[in-house]
Amino acid sequence: MSSAKKSWKDVKPVLSRFSSAQLLGLVQDLYRLNAENASFMHSRFLSGGDAKKDHLTPYMTRIQRAISPTQPWKEDVKLAAGRKAISDFKKANGNIRDTLTLMIYYVKCGNDFTLEFGDIDASFYDSLCSMFSSVVQTLMKQQDQALFAEFSPLLEAELARVYGQIGWGHPDELSNRLADLRDAFE
Repeated sequence: MSSAKKSWKDVKPVLSRFSSAQLLGLVQDLYRLNAENASFMHSRFLSGGDAKKDHLTPYMTRIQRAISPTQPWKEDVKLAAGRKAISDFKKANGNIRDTLTLMIYYVKCGNDFTLEFGDIDASFYDSLCSMFSSVVQTLMKQQDQALFAEFSPLLEAELARVYGQIGWGHPDELSNRLADLRDAFE
């Protein structure tokens, strides 16, 4: 018996022999297995035209818990877990507007945390600036005036909210990225 690691290539032929009812049952079992699977399916299949963006809630909750824990003396900030929530959403859905919304929410949660609990370390601000920069780069790559009009005010508001309130050159970096974005759309 081979001890080689199993992969999708091993599972796919087995699944290809399943009937529709068997596949549906398997998907239902996966849905019930854990909340992350359910969130994935909600994002993948139930997000079209949802003005309330309920499909983002589980991902926003994960980001908030990771980046801005309510009891930081008991819980660590987990920047990678916040980024993973965004990555998981992109795999499930990939909608650019929703992804940008989550990316900005990541920055907002980080800013909330530092405004509440004081200055954090440089790696914390580097992560926030990197995410902010990713939002700007995505908007510049898309070259979509409607996206710019939708998200630029949110970025401006976030900068205004933290300007003069946070150290480590964080607001200056955000301001520089916003200037790059404005220049790209002039």
